[in-house]
Amino acid sequence: MNLPWLRESWRQLLRDFQQQRLSHAHCIPAREELGASIFTENFVRLLLCHQPAQQACGACKSCALWEAGTHPDYYELRSEEGRAIGIDKIRELTHQLQQTANQQGAKVAWIKEAHRLTTEAANALLKTLEEPSADTYLILSPEQTVDLLPTLRSRMQLHRFNQPDQLVIKQWLAQQLQRELSPTELQLIAAYPGAPLKALAALGGEHDNIQRGEQIAQALAGVTTWPQVTKDDADAWLQATIIWLQEVMRVHQQVTPERCHYPQLRALAKQWLQKHSQQPITQLSQQLAMCYNLRQIMREQSGLNMPLLLLKQWRQWQ
Repeated sequence: MNLPWLRESWRQLLRDFQQQRLSHAHCIPAREELGASIFTENFVRLLLCHQPAQQACGACKSCALWEAGTHPDYYELRSEEGRAIGIDKIRELTHQLQQTANQQGAKVAWIKEAHRLTTEAANALLKTLEEPSADTYLILSPEQTVDLLPTLRSRMQLHRFNQPDQLVIKQWLAQQLQRELSPTELQLIAAYPGAPLKALAALGGEHDNIQRGEQIAQALAGVTTWPQVTKDDADAWLQATIIWLQEVMRVHQQVTPERCHYPQLRALAKQWLQKHSQQPITQLSQQLAMCYNLRQIMREQSGLNMPLLLLKQWRQWQ
């Protein structure tokens, strides 16, 4: 688990596990920006493993069943399409946990989106927390610990993760990318304080946006055909269009290269401006405003043919 900000939490959990002081019920908030699901999955694997050490062995039969997604003693419960988790689901889970373990080891239940438990469902869960069967572990993952009823929280071990500072995040991101971050990337990750996994996802999305921006520029120049936009990726293409226009405007205003946000697009922007030398900055601003307006329409209305609207807008700039 290469997430340095979670190491101390993992060491504490491991100490409790090895010293047989581990609680049977745990609340691990779903802090996905910190990698909470990775932490919890590793915890589940540790509990189910027949030969655990510092982590699950990965070689025993139980680990093989987990990897195959067929472990008979692992139970997962979550909301269906954002709906509440009702009492019937909890009763079914409680009944399953009362059965003998198939693999003669632990039984583990992970309730995801636990903040969606109804009051009745939460109260039904109390008896299992108060009178757990042997080698049975419950893990609840709400959005926040306070989302659970106080009666549940009081019977669980509450986990809190340290939030890394920007220096730790910067070093970790450089390790993941196997290179130093560019000034543009450093500016980007500043928008995600204390959220390293969100920052990493944003960097990946930024790379995709730049590639899309290059394709748009090449299509505008007549070098390639227009991108094949679908309903599913229309938003990403619109964002790439905004990035492209912003860079064209920076070049038009003779912003120095070091202040440009997307140096990969600078040469293409120059070429486009040479072909459209009479293009005033006000017109570029209007085109950018049209993109912002299209993005707003996209968010507020459904059923629109966004690929067609986007293509129509591109063709106006040729």
